[in-house]
Amino acid sequence: MVANNLVLIPGAGGAGRTVFEHLRAQNVPVRFMVRRDDERAAELRALGADVVIGDLT
Repeated sequence: MVANNLVLIPGAGGAGRTVFEHLRAQNVPVRFMVRRDDERAAELRALGADVVIGDLT
């Protein structure tokens, strides 16, 4: 995967966090889609992820 490709992770839970950690270790930009702008979203931002609010359903 090329580092310029942005990866969207829909959800801030366990599997998403694991994928995020692996991608960030490879300098791949990551964007999370979360339902609420809450403390979990703030944690993701602090870790370097771009966070957007949305719902795939």
